[in-house]
Amino acid sequence: MEKPINPGIFKAYDIRGVYPTELNEEIAYKIGQSFANYAKSESIIVGRDTRLSSPSLAENLIKGIADQGVNVIDIGLCSTSCFYYTVGESEYSGIMVTASHASKENNGFKMVFGKNVPLTKEQILELKKIVMGEQSPISGTKGSITEEDPTNNYVQVVKNSIKEKIKPLKVVMDAGNGMAGLYIEKVFSGLGINIVPIFTELDGNFPNHETNPKLPENREKLKEKVIAEKADLGFMFDGDADRVCVIDRNGKLLDYSLLMAILAEYRVKNSSKKKVVIETRTSTIVHDWVGKVGGSVMVSECWTIPIKLKMQNDPDVIIGGETSGHYVFPELHEADDGIMSALTFLQAISVKEEPIDGIIEDFRKKYFVMDETNFEMPNMQKADEVIGRLREKYSKEGAEILEVDGLSVIFKDWWFNLRKSQSEPVIRLNFEANKKELYDEKKEEIISEIKSSI
Repeated sequence: MEKPINPGIFKAYDIRGVYPTELNEEIAYKIGQSFANYAKSESIIVGRDTRLSSPSLAENLIKGIADQGVNVIDIGLCSTSCFYYTVGESEYSGIMVTASHASKENNGFKMVFGKNVPLTKEQILELKKIVMGEQSPISGTKGSITEEDPTNNYVQVVKNSIKEKIKPLKVVMDAGNGMAGLYIEKVFSGLGINIVPIFTELDGNFPNHETNPKLPENREKLKEKVIAEKADLGFMFDGDADRVCVIDRNGKLLDYSLLMAILAEYRVKNSSKKKVVIETRTSTIVHDWVGKVGGSVMVSECWTIPIKLKMQNDPDVIIGGETSGHYVFPELHEADDGIMSALTFLQAISVKEEPIDGIIEDFRKKYFVMDETNFEMPNMQKADEVIGRLREKYSKEGAEILEVDGLSVIFKDWWFNLRKSQSEPVIRLNFEANKKELYDEKKEEIISEIKSSI
């Protein structure tokens, strides 16, 4: 008797789990069958990352699709960004086998419809019902399986974004043995930058560090290399290369909102498109910098998918971004791409008179941003009460209230956002002030209010 599928592998916008206990070849086959029936696409594009389990999961996923009479275009090893771009260039749906930045024992599936339209939360739930239910009988006609390599097409469109001569900076680029290793040399060579690549060999064991840039211990080797090489900057990509982080010459992380401000200002300045999409927890620096160059900012709920959906519905958006290093580009069919982000960032700082060190220092003096802080909720039903209590308190004090994602309380010189996690029994606080004394005072006040309400 086959083991039942763990429903917990179905996340808000994708499928993820530990291999082989939660995700295995049999489940991959079922997901292939189910998505073939659900997507109603003549062909389905399949890509995969370098994880050790990805080849066998992709093979069984492909078999499941083909057994339903649907054709498969197998694009093999690629970044998620390259996969998204390739699907966006076609009318076909697609599945990427990847667990993104998660540790090596994990794997997963990211699904999109034709033109790279992501599945909504509701559509993931519909797909879940099909996967968990009785499978359709195998089709009488098998779908064809063809192989294609989209690497050159993707690299070309990324390189087409080069509009500026980049300063002869020395930068370390850490691929973390993930998918960025396929593209660093192809994209950045010949641009007059001194690139010091590290860990560019594809290796699903991730022997040097895990590929989650958010964790400081994973950035340690990049920091050591930047300091040893006396480099200007360091870039680190996650496992499937759809995300990037930047460190300064001392190994200190650049705030993701500062990165977004630099990218957005540059893009708005150099385009007829003047809109930018950010999430509710982004620093006011993006509003400030985009406003100065005649752009406008739209605020989305947190996570990359809502940002992409907003962008796909508005042709005037030039970039979208969120605070974990995902930056989304319309010319890549709304793909989030670490490689394109790094290339754009280098161009953006090359045209600024002020050196990057000065820009970073200026940001740290003017914007006091708290790292996202979680508060455990023994009872998530009580989270609404906590949020409601803070809404009432700060409404009376004259705050602007925004409820795009949780509660945003906005004053002229400080703001915070408090929202429920979709994956854990916690509420998440983001907070910023424009002066250190105000930051210290209001941080203590808000945390005290939250704790006393839990």
